[in-house]
Amino acid sequence: MELEIGGKKFRAEVRWAYDLKPVLAYPSELKENFPAYYMFRDVYYDERDHEIVMQHGLRYDVTVIPPGKIGSEFIKTFGHYHPIAEQNLSYTEIYEVLKGEALFLLQRAEGARVYDVFAVEAGKGDKVIVPPNYGHVTINPSKNELRIANWVYRNFRSIYEPYERFRGACYYYTDEGWIVNPNYKEVPKMRLIEPKIPKELGLGKDDEIYELVRDIKKLEFLYRPSKYLEMFEIKG
Repeated sequence: MELEIGGKKFRAEVRWAYDLKPVLAYPSELKENFPAYYMFRDVYYDERDHEIVMQHGLRYDVTVIPPGKIGSEFIKTFGHYHPIAEQNLSYTEIYEVLKGEALFLLQRAEGARVYDVFAVEAGKGDKVIVPPNYGHVTINPSKNELRIANWVYRNFRSIYEPYERFRGACYYYTDEGWIVNPNYKEVPKMRLIEPKIPKELGLGKDDEIYELVRDIKKLEFLYRPSKYLEMFEIKG
């Protein structure tokens, strides 16, 4: 799959269904391999934008998740955490739904004990921030294509191992709704949070997060989370 933006074509990195086997609710139901989702990393509209993004050590990505299920579980991303940025706070991330419907599942855990877990149901134009020290998974719960964008600090490696060790996040989303993953020892009740655009970003629902390249300092929270703790308050 290719993505054309600003007259440029970007080629996808493909996450295959077999790649997801370690985190599936029903791995035995996976009978054949297929492209589960497509990741377009380091996307930009023009060279000047790209220079600005590179100077600030950031990256803008687009991910396309086709509809589908494995068994009764809806297609999802693998799931990962971010490494520490400063003061025991991990790097953060911001997402936007460009097309379709998404469920963002976020959890804060230590080993097999989950201290907090919440889900954000988001539609086109909604923005979702991953707070420090939370891992996250994105799910396509619909029959339509999901397309999301994100800003992230480019100079770290995502941490996938905890999701693989416990066979996914602490909840799976299936035809029956949310199901607890039994591989965790302690899982709190799921909280449902409404998507909220932090006022510090100066964005409306119709404003794409790509436009933050015009005021790139507003993305400082991605790598200096200690300065923006109020932005990460989670209520619900």
